[in-house]
Amino acid sequence: MTNFVLFFKEIFKMRNIFRHLLMPIVMIVLIFVGTCLLKPAGIPEMPKTIPWDKTVHFGMFFVLSAVVLYHYYRLHNENPLKRKWIFWGFVMPVLYGGLIEILQQNYFSRAAEWSDFAADVLGSFTALSIALFLRKKQRKSEKKLSL
Repeated sequence: MTNFVLFFKEIFKMRNIFRHLLMPIVMIVLIFVGTCLLKPAGIPEMPKTIPWDKTVHFGMFFVLSAVVLYHYYRLHNENPLKRKWIFWGFVMPVLYGGLIEILQQNYFSRAAEWSDFAADVLGSFTALSIALFLRKKQRKSEKKLSL
């Protein structure tokens, strides 16, 4: 009987992990498709007053990092180890952004740009900064309640 219960506990853990991995994986795939597989000619022209390309890069990596940070936070019962949280929510998206630029330059008909990578880093950093601020604010409110 205990093996049966342990089996279902493991399935529940796997389901929980899958639930928190699904959205980050969807974001990773969407970014790959948008930055590597779509031909530049297929992207509509936007007004030149705003650097749309950099804005899109910033937004994609802000959302990717925010999604990863949120789901990692929830997966670890709202108490992740800070360095691991930063690694998965900031370092990995930044490395992914660099990989995308390398792939664009070497394997796809797109040009790699340092400014695109800088926008990726800035988007991820902004999401991390907001997440750390919210976590600090939450911990302060928890300390006030426990007194």
